[in-house]
Order: sequence, then C-alpha cells, then structure tokens
Amino acid sequence: MKYLNLKLPEHSYFFGFIQADGTLRKSSRNRGYLEIELNKKDKEILEFFRKLFPFCPPIKTRIRHTNFKKNHKSYALRIFRREFRSELLKLGLSPGKKFLNTFPPKCSFSERDYIRGLIDGDGSVGITRKGLPFISLTVKSEALKNYLCEVIEKVIKERKRISRNKRDDIYNIMLNREKAQKFIKYLYYPGCLTLKRKLKKAQEALKWKRPETLKRIFKNFWEPWEDKYILSHSIKESCNQLNRTEKSIKMRLWRLKNNKANYLKACLRETKII
Repeated sequence: MKYLNLKLPEHSYFFGFIQADGTLRKSSRNRGYLEIELNKKDKEILEFFRKLFPFCPPIKTRIRHTNFKKNHKSYALRIFRREFRSELLKLGLSPGKKFLNTFPPKCSFSERDYIRGLIDGDGSVGITRKGLPFISLTVKSEALKNYLCEVIEKVIKERKRISRNKRDDIYNIMLNREKAQKFIKYLYYPGCLTLKRKLKKAQEALKWKRPETLKRIFKNFWEPWEDKYILSHSIKESCNQLNRTEKSIKMRLWRLKNNKANYLKACLRETKII
C-alpha cells in the first residue's frame, strides 16, 4: 500500500473512523471522493487527517438547513486522489451507505485503534442518565458484529450474545458498568488519537465506582454442549456435572421443549447430525 499502513495506530484509527462516519462516493470514469463531514466541535480531527495525508485539499465549510437546525454549520474534508480511493476499496471500505457491507480490514491492523475509530465515528461512550458507565455501537454488518464480539470476549473474558433489533434490523452492541470500563480502558489508552469530547467522556466513565447499594447480577448462559448433556442424562447427573441447580436444569429442559427450533437443534446435536 502506498498511502495507508494499517499497522500504524493513526492509520487504523482513520480507517475505522471513515467506515463509521465517512462516505466513499463513486461516479463515472473513475471519478469520486471520500468525504468526512463533522460539526465544529470535531473539526480538530479533520485537521489531523489532513496533516496525515498532505495531498488532501483544504477543509471546506458548509452551511445548510437540517431537520434539527437552520443554518447548520459543518466542516467537510474531501479526498479525491484516485490511487488513495483504490487502496480504501482494497482494504474493504464500501462505497455508498455506511455499515451496510462493512467488515474489518483485509490486512494486518492495529485492533484497538481501529475499533476506537469506529466508536468515535458512530458510537457512544460515557455515563448514562442513571449514572452508569457504558460504551455502545450499532452495527448492520454480520461480519463486523462477529469480529467485535470476539474482541469483546477477549478483553472482558465473557461472550457477548446479541440479536438484531427487530425494528431496525441492526445489532446494538453495548457494555455497561465494569465490563464497559474494561473495554474503554483497552480502547482509550494514554496518548491515543481520539476526539477530545469522546476522550473526556471515556475518562468520566473510568472514574465510576460501583455503589454498595448496586448489586452485581451474574448470568450463567447455557452452551450448546450443556443442552446436549441434559437431554441425555438425568437431572441429578446434570447437577453434578454442570454445577447447576435442579431448578435451573428443569427450567432449561422446559424451555428447550417449548421452543421447537431450539429443541430440534439440541436433538440433532445429540444424534450427531449437526
């Protein structure tokens, strides 16, 4: 690659950021451009990107009416160079609407800088209205969702289980409390490239301490092999082997048998068809 080396933290951050909040536009005869448009409060990151890639044209000011505000002022950085856009395509940046066909870069890259770019571009971090730390990102892509869940499991030592939002058909990946703090600490390390406002929010989240009145809730999810075991062994044997209560096993058996799809899958596993 001539312009991008995703082993460099700032390049990985840039790629994650434009996947989340950039638009790669294409037109006839190999024309087009990459556009990143932000509010005034985030203009400094556009200035950094322009220094990172010196062939970028000056940042433009744009004033227009939006659904939320008249004469809304924003700043846009456009990169026209064809070779640069070709590299972005090879790395996996899709033209058009963001996050429809998004997946991690097709090469070695700096993991936490890339993910922090995604969060800064289109995610959220900070303290909820209830005073709890959180970090979240909405994802349309199945591949990106799977990748992020793998990284989260590696960092917080717990598997994240999520389904698509029925209303929007998207995944809302969110962590709260200590789990959020672990992931925030991993992403927002000292001296990292990030938006100032996001860094401030991340630091606020890391200062949180659990009140004594807030109880911890532990969820012991069922794995496919455990479903298989309880279907072929007695409740007493299952209690001893899985270290679960009799009530928990009976409830799981009831749920398996009342959810035909899950029950069928478990039975097929038992007969080794799948």
